[in-house]
Amino acid sequence: MPLDRPTVEAALADLLDPETGRSVVKTEQVHDIDIQGPRATVTLGLTTWSAPLWEEVREECHRLLTNRLPSGTDVRVRVVEHFRPAERIGQIGVTAKSVIAVGSGKGGVGKSTIAACLAYGLRNAGSKVGLMDADVYGPSIPHLLGVAERPTLVEGRLQPVSRDNIRVMSMGFLVPPGEAVVWRGPMLHGAITQFLRDTEWGDLD
Repeated sequence: MPLDRPTVEAALADLLDPETGRSVVKTEQVHDIDIQGPRATVTLGLTTWSAPLWEEVREECHRLLTNRLPSGTDVRVRVVEHFRPAERIGQIGVTAKSVIAVGSGKGGVGKSTIAACLAYGLRNAGSKVGLMDADVYGPSIPHLLGVAERPTLVEGRLQPVSRDNIRVMSMGFLVPPGEAVVWRGPMLHGAITQFLRDTEWGDLD
């Protein structure tokens, strides 16, 4: 078996990115393969979201290469940051790198609290974050964040309320306090779709 780039890439085909679960070869996260005699140095790009797992992935990469490359190969693995641009997600049109959904079939279990904590944690890590409160009947994100202002409309698009550099949208911004929402079925689904599609979220992480 020759020690060349195709051989190294084939050896890495089963190495999965911890964030996306996809092969690092297919997602072009193998930034460089340098072969000098019996030494193979691989530069692997991982996103900042998976930073806590970088060392674990580096060790797995080293193990795969050691087991699959010719005997005696001096394997070296470097991990660097891999930039992944925000992409248009689905048919709604939100542009983001990742979407985290927090849900439960039961009310009052802390969904909004967890969502808010995640938003602030990611913001503190340097991410551009949007937080959408999809609870139409009992929105609590405005109360949790201490926000009472209403979103504005610019050129037909809703401008999310900004709180601590987090872009926020909630039915609680649009319905007067104490007033119940009686929407059902298509109207309810349409409101959530509008929050996603017609809000100027910008590019999010």
